[in-house]
Amino acid sequence: MDRFAALKDRYGFQSGAGFVETDIPTVRFFWSTEPVERAPLIYNAGLVLILQGHKTGYLGDRVFEYDPDQYLVLSVPVPFDCATFATPQDPLLGLFIDIDLSELRDLCAVIDDGAPARPSPLPGVTPAPLGPDMRDALARLLGLLTSPVASRALGAGAVREVMFHALSGPHGDALRALTRNDSHQDRISRTIARIRQDYAHPFSVDDLARDAGMSAPVFHRAFKAITGSSPHQYLQTTRLHRAKGFILFDGLPVAEAARRVGYDNPAHFSRAFKKHFKVSPKAAQNSGYVPIDV
Repeated sequence: MDRFAALKDRYGFQSGAGFVETDIPTVRFFWSTEPVERAPLIYNAGLVLILQGHKTGYLGDRVFEYDPDQYLVLSVPVPFDCATFATPQDPLLGLFIDIDLSELRDLCAVIDDGAPARPSPLPGVTPAPLGPDMRDALARLLGLLTSPVASRALGAGAVREVMFHALSGPHGDALRALTRNDSHQDRISRTIARIRQDYAHPFSVDDLARDAGMSAPVFHRAFKAITGSSPHQYLQTTRLHRAKGFILFDGLPVAEAARRVGYDNPAHFSRAFKKHFKVSPKAAQNSGYVPIDV
């Protein structure tokens, strides 16, 4: 990690895997010094930029790589499987930039070329090539992150530059759609926000479709086109990931974690957890097996 020695000195990337907040509020580093087999995760909406190492993502029948030459555009939080390739000698290091919707709207207002909005929903996770302009903007952002003062003074502008190039890139339409009221992307994004906030609530697809102002069949098709999963699958995945956090990071007993995310039957929860994460809740609790989501 010689190229990133100044960043390591500033943020202390230790052995193992983890993430750390930076001096710019919307930016985080994540890293791993060891490989992680294919496992489920959920990223928040944002940009994932790999600085060193690489990952492979699996979403339905799609397989995609993201590495120093390709970044991920996530217009909504999307559950998918991911494998990490890293060693102590060649660790993985990445940067995650959250989407600030107000900043995104402001940028879109500046660069809007008057082109009509695409009517169909767009995938919520897509890889994009790291072109020269984005690469230069990323280098400037990384330079600022070595200095707390520079981060505070100039960081917001550097993040804005990176987001500008993402909007101007091949998958910027998915980000632009978030700023268009009542687009499929906007409606599904608001539904996802509700699910992630009230994950223990016994939602039905009809309830969610009604709240989104869509018929149930149209809502279901749009939701799956954007997230790669049905609304019911997305809700269950969200519950399991929340429970994982309660078990691994908050130290809650398995039965209590299950109850908090809306499972009345602990045995049913344990079966669903093991099917999703390929490890039982108790084994995960004892080993910390399941990787951290970003």
